[in-house]
Amino acid sequence: MITCDEFKELAPAYALIALEDDERRACAEHLASESPHRGCLQALEEAVLVGARVGASLQPVMPAARVWQKIAAEVRANRAGGAVAVSFARATSIEEARRRGIYQICGWLLAVTLLGLYLYAFPFDFRRRHATDPETALSGGSAGAQLATPPAH
Repeated sequence: MITCDEFKELAPAYALIALEDDERRACAEHLASESPHRGCLQALEEAVLVGARVGASLQPVMPAARVWQKIAAEVRANRAGGAVAVSFARATSIEEARRRGIYQICGWLLAVTLLGLYLYAFPFDFRRRHATDPETALSGGSAGAQLATPPAH
């Protein structure tokens, strides 16, 4: 667990998502802790604001031709030897898509089951009550009307 002073030192890198996994995790745990913070949230808000201002103030610049050449060379190298990595990435995304589909189907099944249980517990009865209730059918009134009128003495 890191201290507030350590977090405030790491806040700019945390805001820019530039920390190693263990440092990022430690910062997140520190923020989630219920211990009193000494300016941690303010330091993080300030770092996010500064990062946003810097990003907005930079002019877009076209990278140099050598950068594009290195990217193209890397793509060509990975195209030949990286076919296994690409197919593995596709398989992972297909598995993830299948998993998401299964979760969605389970969600719909749960919703339909809950709706069915609700309808089973509270069935809709569109027939008039007095037609099936022998007491009210003989007297010609409804049960609600009988409850509303006081009994005669």
